[in-house]
Amino acid sequence: MSLKIIGGEYGGRVLRTVRGLGTRPLLGQVRESLFNILADQIEGAFVWDLFAGTGASGIEALSRGAARALFVEKNHKALETLRQNLALLGDDAVARAVVLRADAWDPPVMHRAAFGAARDDRPDDAASDAEVPPDLVFLDPPYAMVAEDPVKSMARARRLLDRTAPRGCVVFHFEVGMLDEDDFDRDLDLDLREWGSTAVALLWRKGEAPERLQRRWAKDRAAPDR
Repeated sequence: MSLKIIGGEYGGRVLRTVRGLGTRPLLGQVRESLFNILADQIEGAFVWDLFAGTGASGIEALSRGAARALFVEKNHKALETLRQNLALLGDDAVARAVVLRADAWDPPVMHRAAFGAARDDRPDDAASDAEVPPDLVFLDPPYAMVAEDPVKSMARARRLLDRTAPRGCVVFHFEVGMLDEDDFDRDLDLDLREWGSTAVALLWRKGEAPERLQRRWAKDRAAPDR
């Protein structure tokens, strides 16, 4: 399968893949749609790519202006391929990335020192031991893992959302039919979308979704039933 970066600085570059990972990288059409939705949240962002596989989502974010990316994966072949993909993009991509073999459901706390520079070089990030919460989390567990206990997986996604910066978003990828809107907490902003057999839930804390989405939801709620 060919996996191509869709947009941004590295747009058009082809990434290496590994067969038999048990995960399914988001297809180009899906990634493009998601990044269009998230456009206002990418520039300067700190991104987590969890169950990263070959790193397509995090690399797409770096290509589109994310400041830093943490990639978490356990599979040795995937980690090797992920590092090769970053190297193919050059020293700048490598410098903006941290690749860890760790539990993707519970990533370690990241500090400013891990990336060498403060996000946006803000004075309040000056201490090297300052924690840097993610602005955007791509969560792509194997379908089989979610199918085993969908509600537990949703609860884990919610715990990850609690670790994000203000207005942070978790992009949770799973197979259509595993979870629906009623399975998610009511105190979330939720945008659930489907493309073929692929489902993606975009999660924000209540009231923190982008304004354009909130306006659309308000309009939909106000519209008379047909």
